[in-house]
Amino acid sequence: MLLAHTVDDVASETSVCSNAHFRIEPCVSCPIAGYLIVSPRVPVSSLSQLSSEAQASLGPTLAAVTRAIEVVVRPKRVYCLLFAEETPSVHFHLFPRADWLLSQYARCHPTGGQVSGPRLLDWARQAFRSPGSADYHQTTQAILRAIDPNI
Repeated sequence: MLLAHTVDDVASETSVCSNAHFRIEPCVSCPIAGYLIVSPRVPVSSLSQLSSEAQASLGPTLAAVTRAIEVVVRPKRVYCLLFAEETPSVHFHLFPRADWLLSQYARCHPTGGQVSGPRLLDWARQAFRSPGSADYHQTTQAILRAIDPNI
């Protein structure tokens, strides 16, 4: 399955790429470089409803996108989450846990201790609603270009 070329829609300032089964795009409500959403091209409300071909493509797609985020953004970890609460169709959040993000989170939550991934994501989605950094679109494009085109 080859990855479709990256589309840069200047009017909406979004970038999207896709393979035969999944669409990969930045999270528009939280402009953190590397925060991408992977959605099936055919919306489903459960993983079990994906076609067998889409199920077979899911792991390689998530791995390729995660690898691209790791190469470009270099986070300590990339979280992969499936909630499907706000949008009822299955979709995956690939969220980069970077040092700068942990530092800002720690300033807002000085009690310290173990980092909770869901709490960090929830905080980030509230804290970073304004337009992204100056290099946000450039970094997003670099990530999308870095995704293995053979997924």
